[in-house]
Amino acid sequence: MTHGFFLRTLALSTLLLVLSSCGFNLRGNDVLSANFSELQFYSEQPNSELARLLRRSLDGAKVNVTLVNLDEADSHVALLGIANERLVSRAVTINPRARAAQIELRLSVDMGLMLAEKTLLEPETLFVERTYFQDVENISGNQEEAEIISAEMRRELIGQMMRRLAAIDTI
Repeated sequence: MTHGFFLRTLALSTLLLVLSSCGFNLRGNDVLSANFSELQFYSEQPNSELARLLRRSLDGAKVNVTLVNLDEADSHVALLGIANERLVSRAVTINPRARAAQIELRLSVDMGLMLAEKTLLEPETLFVERTYFQDVENISGNQEEAEIISAEMRRELIGQMMRRLAAIDTI
């Protein structure tokens, strides 16, 4: 019994040593808050679910976020802008009844970050795609599934945005 305990303790200690020596650490928001203590935020659709989730994620990262219009932005504080938020669905396959059997959803948004006249993050389009099968017998279930998938896609897109912001060198 003591011998097994000793082996498990040794194995756990070895694993922890290997993980710490390779530089592994849990993801956290400390990197983002070290880069940006405050951000100005501009969105073409400031009340959209994506904009709301992004502001909440930034708040959770301990970044002071101020919602601004482009003409009132302070040049001494970084300005994060998102635009052209789009959710597009298209039929990928058709069933024998000539109805969509498989649907592809694509959520995309343009994102950029500036400080005064300096571009910290070149404007780029981020996107997430998902495909799901549509049940012709359950129309209301299909709508609910599409809403659940869209919410998951928003969260994944927010994750992409937060990782982009965390990767920017300190101002």
